[in-house]
Amino acid sequence: MTFIYSREMPVKARPDVLVCGAGLAGIGAAVAAARGGAKTMVVERNGFAGGFFTAIVGSAFDGFVDERTGTPVVGGLVFEMLERMGVVEPGQAPHLRFNVKGDLTWVEMHPERTIPRCDPERFKRAADAIMEDAGVEVLLHTQVADVVAREGHVEQVIVSNKDGLVAIEPQVVIDCTGDGDAAAWAGAAFEKAESLQPMSLHFRIAYVQPTYELRRRCAAVLEKAHERGELGLYAGPYLATFSGRDAYFNATRYPGDNTNPEDWTQAEIQGRKDAWTMFEAWQRELAEFEEAYFMSSGPVAGGRESRRIVGDYELTEEDVRTGARHSDVIVLGAWRLDQHPAGSAGYHDIAWIPPYDIPFRTLLPRDFDNLLVAGRCHSATPGALAASRVTATAMGMGQAAGTAAALAGDASLREVNMGALQTALRDAGAILQAPESDVEVGDPDF
Repeated sequence: MTFIYSREMPVKARPDVLVCGAGLAGIGAAVAAARGGAKTMVVERNGFAGGFFTAIVGSAFDGFVDERTGTPVVGGLVFEMLERMGVVEPGQAPHLRFNVKGDLTWVEMHPERTIPRCDPERFKRAADAIMEDAGVEVLLHTQVADVVAREGHVEQVIVSNKDGLVAIEPQVVIDCTGDGDAAAWAGAAFEKAESLQPMSLHFRIAYVQPTYELRRRCAAVLEKAHERGELGLYAGPYLATFSGRDAYFNATRYPGDNTNPEDWTQAEIQGRKDAWTMFEAWQRELAEFEEAYFMSSGPVAGGRESRRIVGDYELTEEDVRTGARHSDVIVLGAWRLDQHPAGSAGYHDIAWIPPYDIPFRTLLPRDFDNLLVAGRCHSATPGALAASRVTATAMGMGQAAGTAAALAGDASLREVNMGALQTALRDAGAILQAPESDVEVGDPDF
């Protein structure tokens, strides 16, 4: 059944650049566009920015470094956010070696390296500050509801908030929703894999001192619970810490499509059930959890994969595996081929890859002249997306998209001079050339 609904609505704003979503990609896009001289607005459905780090509760900048050496491969705003959170001193990041994340596997393998740890509350504060300082107009509690586009040109983006339904008329739109909502609703072509990576609801336990050995023991408890039928699908568990006195778990696993409201709802309901099942099993069987406290679960379940926009170029798994170079590189990727299975529990193979180029063309939805995407909805095959979907890579894509939008002005995005774009990115601290390395490393025990 359908019905026709028609109404007049006010035009809320006419920014040069509208960024949809203030996750990692959205922060990068909004700050870069504003610093490039564009009047920039960002809309975000939550009451805070940060996406994976804050709405899902994540721990570190995945894809930030070449894990063989700990050398950063994504700079620019990633460096600046680490500085603003107090992880590194100003100007220090390019000269340090980092663990790939706060996962205890890497901490114990390379104790001499810095952990690019991102506490959710510190990240919220840093995100607010960097956007305010850049002059970005931020609208929280504001959800993209529809898009009006004609002949490959976005004319209005309809948003919903406490004003009701209102329209925004931008010159350029950057879709950083993760799911490609704005691009899809504008009519841009997109793809979905037949089998999507599962969603996860992260959770945090207080009064636990995590170690790599504790993670092994947690995994053994979950494996037995799964065998007894007390626990269904689960991941890892992957364990990290924000303070050294708490444990953050990426461990629930729910197959489905988070662009389907029913699936996303069930991912959160089942995720909370499974998180408590895991916690209570650890409390029964592991002495380290005797005084533990279930502190929080993520505000939302996170999706790893949904819509992938069809762009001018599709990043392939072969590109990722071979460390392919592209003349229109705008950010480097370095995260492993981390494709969570939707039908099995526990750990999964995560194949190592060398740093690779992500082309600007993957941010350009085919047949649109004033629309960009950044983050995990960019143009990539499912295999390539297993590596390119993560936090640091998304922020680098966003920084490139925002920079390009400011350079374009009211011209077509395909008219942006690539040399000028890459120069602007380098001037802002971005890294566009993979570091040389002859180091070989085997896969760690996950």
